[in-house]
Amino acid sequence: MADRSQVKRVPVNIVLLSAAMFAVLVVIQPGRLTTLIANLVPGVYESVPCSSLRAAEDRAFHQSLIGRGAPNPLALEVRASPIPASADGFLNIQIIVINTSLGTVPIVYDPNQVVIGDNGSSGLGLLFSPANSLSFNNRVDPAVFADSQLRLLQPRQRCVHTVSIPAGNVLVDPALTSGQAQVQAFYRNASRGSTITAPGVLSTPIFRDQGLWIGAIQSAPGQIALSPPPAAAQ
Repeated sequence: MADRSQVKRVPVNIVLLSAAMFAVLVVIQPGRLTTLIANLVPGVYESVPCSSLRAAEDRAFHQSLIGRGAPNPLALEVRASPIPASADGFLNIQIIVINTSLGTVPIVYDPNQVVIGDNGSSGLGLLFSPANSLSFNNRVDPAVFADSQLRLLQPRQRCVHTVSIPAGNVLVDPALTSGQAQVQAFYRNASRGSTITAPGVLSTPIFRDQGLWIGAIQSAPGQIALSPPPAAAQ
């Protein structure tokens, strides 16, 4: 039986110091921790669907000053599955939306209004190169964005939206099946948004707009590969 006196013990001071450093990292620099997680296990950290993000609420009073002041708080990535070999499959394209700032940032997002093709409206969309027969760009900006049309990305948080296109619509288009097709994600917004105070609220609103970032960004292009042909029957 091993002599317990020979077992090397970790000093209590080291354990307490490590715990204190971790707490400081979380409180003072939360972005470092989330960036580390995102880099080490991106599949886990990106598993949050954009539709599951918290919806905005009462933007006249509740906003992040850091998020409002961030000059370029958003970035995009895109990933495409291979084109299925048969018409019963789907071409799945993931749009990853990234908050690169240390503040909470609202985005214009409706899971049913992620377009294919850019008509200048606000929100997420996809662009293909070369041009193909896929199109869904009938989105129109409302006069005022409802809070339910805005989702909140926490500091350094990522979310993912998946566009699933039936392979039957893809396999008939040579522009997609050439093996050279690429896809990019984009996000566009042209307005800071207008705040509306609820009837009967007597306090003066803190913010005169919804704090939306104005601008347009695109991801790097992602290649759309072809699925390998099925193995020949033996």
